[in-house]
Amino acid sequence: MKISRVVIKVNDYRKSFEFYKDMLGLKLASSWQRKDCWGAIFSAGSANIEIIWFPEGEGFLDCCYYPERLKVDVNFETNDIDLHFKRLLDLGVEVVRKPFDAPWGFRIFTIKDPDGIPISFNQPLA
Repeated sequence: MKISRVVIKVNDYRKSFEFYKDMLGLKLASSWQRKDCWGAIFSAGSANIEIIWFPEGEGFLDCCYYPERLKVDVNFETNDIDLHFKRLLDLGVEVVRKPFDAPWGFRIFTIKDPDGIPISFNQPLA
């Protein structure tokens, strides 16, 4: 298992975009601007940093983003997501979202750590 990305909910998308791209010199992997959110993913070694901004100040559960509660999510990539889910469920962790196949090509589930921080696990769909 490895950390695949850190998601940062930003207050000023353009300022944050310029910071990560121009000041830190991270390579832009992808970006989007939709009505409900703007985002960018930057390559940072073996992991990614994703910045995301919600014009209405709210996230949407379907994408596993929770900006109204916290500023950071942690995402782990695994090669057997269903095995990890069963193991964590058996240990009694709090499940936020059961495994589902996301339209962007990953199987994902989300739990909470003891402080309520969302921890997502993902596996690329074959």
